Amino acid sequence: MQKKLFVFDCDGVLTVDKSSWGFLHEYFGSRDNSYFAELYRKGVISYLDWMKIDIALMIHSYGKPIKKSEVENALSKIKLRNTAKRVVDEIKKKGHYTAIVSSGVDLLVKRVCSELGVDICLYNELYFYNDELVPGGVARVPLREKKEVVLNLASSLGVNRENVVYVGDSEWDIEIFKSVGVSIAVEPCGKACQHAKYVVRDLDEILELGLI
Repeated sequence: MQKKLFVFDCDGVLTVDKSSWGFLHEYFGSRDNSYFAELYRKGVISYLDWMKIDIALMIHSYGKPIKKSEVENALSKIKLRNTAKRVVDEIKKKGHYTAIVSSGVDLLVKRVCSELGVDICLYNELYFYNDELVPGGVARVPLREKKEVVLNLASSLGVNRENVVYVGDSEWDIEIFKSVGVSIAVEPCGKACQHAKYVVRDLDEILELGLI
């Protein structure tokens, strides 16, 4: 059987919470302003610009510098879906590649990758100076460029796009759904539900689709 690449989004797919960025906004008393999301969607600002704005909003609302340990503590409260480990284990057992490609926060994605034993993990990085969170970072997986990141990963592994299985949950995943062999949306998935080949309520349903 041809070796496949199973790519998972992280936030809302492998985790219960929909957004690690949204979770941090709530934790530090700020809010994820949809105005800046729209500016990014239109190409007016870059993803790194958006990251800087989001982080500045958090620091301003918190009223004091945010230590790395505080970010780690906040993200530690985000729980994995109960079936995530089993699904990843079964896919790996069959000899397929597993990956997480996430526009979420690196400190969370690294933990999820480690706990699940995922082969390859790509994410955006926060920037800390003297152990304090500052506006900036490394935008390795900008939302609008996520499709290219996924396809480039597949190419580097020698996997053609027909053998890529992508699991997502948001409108940002729609372009990826259209570009890979198999697309799976995890509820709740809004507009993305309409563009996926399969829609599942929980991850363990993936094991029943005959893909591995």
